[in-house]
Order: sequence, then structure tokens, then C-alpha cells
Amino acid sequence: MPTSYDPGVDYSALIAQEAAKGVGADRSLLAAYETARNAKIAGEGLSYAQTHIYTREAGRPRHYYTATDQSGYIDELYDAARGRALSALEGAYDAQLSALDAEESALPAAYRAAKNAAAGDAAVERRNMDESFAAAGLGSGAAGQARLALSTELLGSLSALDSERAARSADIAARRTEALAEYRSAIASAIAQNETARAQALYEEAVRVDESYREAEYELELQESYLSELSSFTGVSGAAAGGGPSGGASPGAAAGRGGGAVPSRTTGTGGGGGGKALIAVM
Repeated sequence: MPTSYDPGVDYSALIAQEAAKGVGADRSLLAAYETARNAKIAGEGLSYAQTHIYTREAGRPRHYYTATDQSGYIDELYDAARGRALSALEGAYDAQLSALDAEESALPAAYRAAKNAAAGDAAVERRNMDESFAAAGLGSGAAGQARLALSTELLGSLSALDSERAARSADIAARRTEALAEYRSAIASAIAQNETARAQALYEEAVRVDESYREAEYELELQESYLSELSSFTGVSGAAAGGGPSGGASPGAAAGRGGGAVPSRTTGTGGGGGGKALIAVM
């Protein structure tokens, strides 16, 4: 197993992705990811608990690991993935709100400056108009009418600025509402996707465990069948070695009487008949 790790790799996410394949998951790859994750936790001083789920599996005999249900570990991985997704969405939403707040907070100063500029332009225009009327020798009545028109124009400009500011404030409020709706929708979508993936992974884990038990049971049945056949075979061979169907002495036994004891795993010769008898070898 590799003990090195890449600080930029999220090994928990890789484990969740591979484990989600259920019975098709690469167990050795999961063990490698878990080893790298533990090394990263130790090397980076992270405050996460190390795990040894898949690394322990790697050293077990075939089918031994399959009896262990990893649903709890899968839940932990998907809980962590959900937390990361929600945290990312929250960060993006907070950034949107900060940008809108900054835009709105800049409105008063901007429109105050615009109003001051409009008033200053009106004052300059009025002074120029007064000087022009005085030079032309026009009466106060004409000058008064001109001043009134200028004041009306200034009020219209200031009112337009107020309306524009109100419209921009309303637009910011609408975008804030839209951002909140998108944030809530994104949260619901992320949770739904996470839970769907979690349910699929847990289902596949249940199938993996069930199939592993079936496979283990099948192997045990094969072993029991083999032992049963072996026992039957050895029993029949033993009967052949001890006596014939009628209960009489076998040729091997006769050889033992005629020419001394016959050891097992050998072929004996009858004391008087010369036939051969096979002694069971097991």
C-alpha cells in the first residue's frame, strides 16, 4: 500500500465514489485510498479520525470481508460529502449577499454626489442668467420667470435622481430575494442528490453483503459435499479392505494369515491362492 499522499486530493470523496459501485468496487483501490487518507491525516495534522476498514479487508481471506456490513461507514462518507456541499453553497450565497450589500451601501453617497452636482450646475446657470439679463437691461419680471423655470428644472432633475435610486434599491432587493431562492433550491437539490446517491450506495452494499453470504454459503455447501463424498468413498474402500460381501475374509486377510501381517498401503499375496488385494489408501 502506498504511504504517500497528495495534499490536494480529497481521499474521502474518492472512497465514497468507489464504494458507491457496491459489488463492483475495487477493494484494493479502496484500501489504497484509505491508506493515503490516513497518511494525509497524520502528515497534515488534520482533526479527522483515521479508519482501517478496507486496509483490514485486504489481509483477510477471500469472502471474509463480505460478512461485514459497511453501511455505517458509507453513511459517514455521505454525511461528510453533504456537509462539504452545503458549506460550499453557503459560502457562495454569503459572497452574493456581501456583493449586494456593498452595492446598496454605495447608493447614498453616489446619489448625494449626483444631487450636489445638479444643484451646482443649476447655481452656475442661474448666475450666468442673472448677469446676462443685467447686461441686456431686462426687468425683474423676465428674470423671475427664468429663475422659476430653472428651479423647476432642478427639482425635476433631483426627483429623477431619487426615482433612479429607488429603482436601483428595488433591483438589489429583487436580486437578494432571487439569490435566497436559488440558494434554497441548490440546498434542496444537493441534499436530494446526496440522499439518492446514499440510498443507491446502501442498497448496493446490502446486495454485496447478501451475495457474499450466498457465495460463502455456496462454498461451505461445496466443502460439505466434498467431505461427504470423501467419507462415503473411504467407507466403501474400507469395507473392501476388511471383507467381501458375504462377510468372509478377504484375500488380503488370508495373506495376513498365511504369510504374516500385511501393512496398510501395500499389496499382499495370499498364502495359498496367489491373488492380489488392494488395501485402501486415504
